[in-house]
Amino acid sequence: MGEAVAGIVANPASERDIQSLRSALRVAGVGRVMVWTEAGKIIGTVRRMVDAGASVLICLGDDGLMRAAAAACGDVPLLMMPTGSTDVLPEPTVAGLAAGLLATHQVDADLVTNRATILEVVTKARREIALTDVSVSSESQWGPASLTELYCTFAVPDGIGLSSIPGRLCPSPKSTVDGVAVSLGPVDETPYVVQAPIAPGEVRSVGVRGWSVLHPGVRVDLRAGGGSIALDGQPHFVLRPEESAFVELKPDGPWCVDVRAVMAEATRTGLLLGRRPKGAFPASRLADAPFSG
Repeated sequence: MGEAVAGIVANPASERDIQSLRSALRVAGVGRVMVWTEAGKIIGTVRRMVDAGASVLICLGDDGLMRAAAAACGDVPLLMMPTGSTDVLPEPTVAGLAAGLLATHQVDADLVTNRATILEVVTKARREIALTDVSVSSESQWGPASLTELYCTFAVPDGIGLSSIPGRLCPSPKSTVDGVAVSLGPVDETPYVVQAPIAPGEVRSVGVRGWSVLHPGVRVDLRAGGGSIALDGQPHFVLRPEESAFVELKPDGPWCVDVRAVMAEATRTGLLLGRRPKGAFPASRLADAPFSG
């Protein structure tokens, strides 16, 4: 077996985190680390990393960078570290150790990766993906107040962002392949009004007409002609009045690395012990103080 290879695609402002990732990857036994920090060309860069033998990819940047990496990584496990995320993210050194243990096949990928669902938006001229949500605004200038449709890959009660809207009404955990479709409208015209934290420090009253389960493989026509579409909360493109589009929940998104699961497996098998007694690694247990021996 040749040397283990890992790829890092990151915002150039994340130099300190990149160094932490590189150091930890080396400690875990990765022989070659490819790094890309330039703006643009992410899809082509990730594909070249895959072709060069990368067995794990680490993505550190904004949602646009995450989407590009997810679109190009194929079946290579992807460890996403979105900057500005309100989720609790792994510290880069720990993330690097986890990615390195996976790249060197010291842990079984089947035990520590999960296949994400994605949303695909298709028009006559383009095909785009979103990792979390697709929203439709009735105005060409996208804005939360003019939203009419929302589609989410998951929705949790303690979430933030647009997915917090269904998260307050019809939670759908990440562990299921189903998503959520929500019909929105003005607060004075809808039967439900949700107080949703759509962004850090911003809680809005959102009018909801209704919601339903979004099943994988079902194409839903968007009533977006003359309006605009946002991917993962970021305005992305405007549709002409006569232009059609549809959204589809797809179960074949990237294989995402669960850092906590990797480190738990490494602990269970004693991978990170510098020295241990001969024989089987004992089951975890706590001993009462004072310790003997």
